[in-house]
Amino acid sequence: MARRKTVKRAQKSHKHLFSRNKKITKTQKEQNKIPGWNRNISFTQNLNNLGMNTGFQINQKITNELKKKESAPQQYIEAEEISIDQIKELQRQATSKLPTEEVEKKKNKVRMNIDDEWAIEGLVKKYKQDWEAMKRDHKLNTFQWTAIQCQKKYNDYIKRYGKCPKPQQ
Repeated sequence: MARRKTVKRAQKSHKHLFSRNKKITKTQKEQNKIPGWNRNISFTQNLNNLGMNTGFQINQKITNELKKKESAPQQYIEAEEISIDQIKELQRQATSKLPTEEVEKKKNKVRMNIDDEWAIEGLVKKYKQDWEAMKRDHKLNTFQWTAIQCQKKYNDYIKRYGKCPKPQQ
């Protein structure tokens, strides 16, 4: 029984070899119908003989146009005159540092996810600053933060909002 299946599969895989639709191939006579085409010389020589090879002429025209553009007089742009003092002032403005207040404001910006904020608020309300207890509470600490991670999230929350939510009493 198994032998028949393998034979049928083999016959199916070779069916494409015995198809009735045969490809139509061009004969040598059909290929050489172009008048003036000589098979004994190269392709580019045949195109030159027929007057169809214009690629070299196009390249020659482009190079001639480039040479004309290079030899044309250059146009100059007028610029305003600036004193050396003005240049030095512009350099100072470019290299001057931001005031320390602005730098501190940019450093204090902490990005927190809304879910992180919600979790920290709930944990702090319930446990105040008991980091180990926060770590063990799996209902509020859904992200399963460690004690150190809870402490860092708490510090980020304080940096962002400046105060901590009121703990439950």
